[in-house]
Amino acid sequence: MNIHITIVPHNLSNIRHIRLNLIIILIIVLLVLVPVFLCQRGILHTSVDEVLTLRKEVDSLIPMYERIEQNYNYVKMMMEENERKVNTILDISNYKAQIVHNIPILSCQKSEELLKEINRQQILYDKILQELEHDESALLYIPSIAPTHGRVMRQFGYVMDPFTGERRFCQGLDILAEAGEKVYATANGVVKFAGWKRHKGYTVEITHKNGIITIYSHLSHVNTNRGRRVKRRDVIGYVGKTGKTEGPRLHYEVWKNGKAIDPLIFILERIETI
Repeated sequence: MNIHITIVPHNLSNIRHIRLNLIIILIIVLLVLVPVFLCQRGILHTSVDEVLTLRKEVDSLIPMYERIEQNYNYVKMMMEENERKVNTILDISNYKAQIVHNIPILSCQKSEELLKEINRQQILYDKILQELEHDESALLYIPSIAPTHGRVMRQFGYVMDPFTGERRFCQGLDILAEAGEKVYATANGVVKFAGWKRHKGYTVEITHKNGIITIYSHLSHVNTNRGRRVKRRDVIGYVGKTGKTEGPRLHYEVWKNGKAIDPLIFILERIETI
């Protein structure tokens, strides 16, 4: 079957006749449209597969996030219970403990690690509360204030080492502060060490009652000496960048019977975090 087309110009001269074979036209159309159709179908099929894959991934993540949420709620409940106990024993209900806020729970594994650490510290915390019940004057030897004015940039727990890029355990708090900012003894005690340490720079260590030790590192210089008795809020040094550090900051640790404890457990005043 043929299609005849006649082209007639305005001046009626040079009239042209074109004959097209319908079968050839259909073949050309099919050769153009079929690849386009197949390409679009392939794209659609790939998109459907991607959507199904993403849906499976989301469905697999739901139980993990539910578990993380449960762990977080448990941690929050335990910290609120600890605060209630302290307030009951010491009658300091006007304070709010800055605990657990801004903890970066990034995975189910880290959530489990956090739970283990909280349970370990809960035991130590209960021991301290028992001691306070028998001797309320022991509060003077509990490190319950912030050691300097600044913002917590690195909290107790696993962090990325800025020098090696590897994951390591931070045994205290890194508090970002202005160079020369005063550093305070967080509780009554006796200075155990005041001087230079290889990676920590100028450092002060204070021994308190009940097996508690506080450590203050990266000081520009110390303002105390070994054997001196200090009281809470005594200035023991100044923020600096001595030792292995990225810049001016205070590295602050609390130890109980030879084990590092999260300092935020004890701090009863608000401290900002980054």
